[in-house]
Amino acid sequence: MPVPAWKSIQLNASYSTVLATILSIVGRLSKGRIALSEDTRLQADVGLSSLQVMELVLEIEDEFDISFPLNRLPDIQTAKDLSHEILGLLKQ
Repeated sequence: MPVPAWKSIQLNASYSTVLATILSIVGRLSKGRIALSEDTRLQADVGLSSLQVMELVLEIEDEFDISFPLNRLPDIQTAKDLSHEILGLLKQ
């Protein structure tokens, strides 16, 4: 039986895979208005509204099959920060 796509991502998650997924989601939310990199600041550079941040969290939870602790959001500034946080959650 084939492994579902989300489970494959979860089992084989690497920083680059997680980062690429995050950048893809943020790119959709920002409608491609800015070039994205791991150092892109999610609110300051991209200008995500609080509603868009919640959409981002929901998409991350769906994509990686995790529960994202909202109390961690204030500590996350960049796509890199978010990728590392997700990797930590996937390893739990």
